Amino acid sequence: MSNTHLLNSSLRSIVNDNFAAARLFKYYGIDFCCGGAMTLGDACRLAGADTYAVLEALANLSEKDNASIPFDSWPTDLIIDYVLKIHHRGIRARGPQLLKDIERVMQTHGESHPELRQLRDLFAHSLEDLENHLQKEEQILFPYCYKLIERADIGLKAEKMHCGSVANPIRVMLREHNDEGTRYKFIRNLMNDFKAPADACPSYRLMLQDLENFMDALFEHIHLENNILFPRFEQLERSTVEE
Repeated sequence: MSNTHLLNSSLRSIVNDNFAAARLFKYYGIDFCCGGAMTLGDACRLAGADTYAVLEALANLSEKDNASIPFDSWPTDLIIDYVLKIHHRGIRARGPQLLKDIERVMQTHGESHPELRQLRDLFAHSLEDLENHLQKEEQILFPYCYKLIERADIGLKAEKMHCGSVANPIRVMLREHNDEGTRYKFIRNLMNDFKAPADACPSYRLMLQDLENFMDALFEHIHLENNILFPRFEQLERSTVEE
């Protein structure tokens, strides 16, 4: 692929082709999940990233990097299953423990690092908002889309969604994804890109590592929904729902 074509390609398409590019975009501060529709060229300018360095890094992704999960080739219901069993379960399993770890580190280091108190508040609010978000997906959006898939598989039409169109809950999900993306970018800056301060104990360093891993998983979650599932849901509705 030429550099010109790549610069005019959407972040969504680049990450869908090779999810390993997500780590590269993270390094350069490029928002590939909420900003997936943006072209690579525009995203580099917005992030203040060296375009040629990004292009070279993309070209040098190794064969091992290219062996990432090919989500874009998966059936839609399999991606939903993955989101539910990996991401939803993961948030509920890891989030509360991570909050406890943040609070323990704050109690020990909070006097010399007051940003830890702000981190605790931000993360606690995030878990509350995420739980509400997950429930909307599990109780409203995903059950309806499973029904669309089932009806399409047997060649039958489906009834219109009770709230008018699948685009309506998707609009809410997109707004909430954007809110979480903004929150975690702030957290990343607040915590100095997750680099441990010189006086950090092992528990502090482990907490930062776990927090970064939590954010990375959340951004994969957002990418899968914004850039793969939601467009498929809308296309499925157009082809399956009765006029």
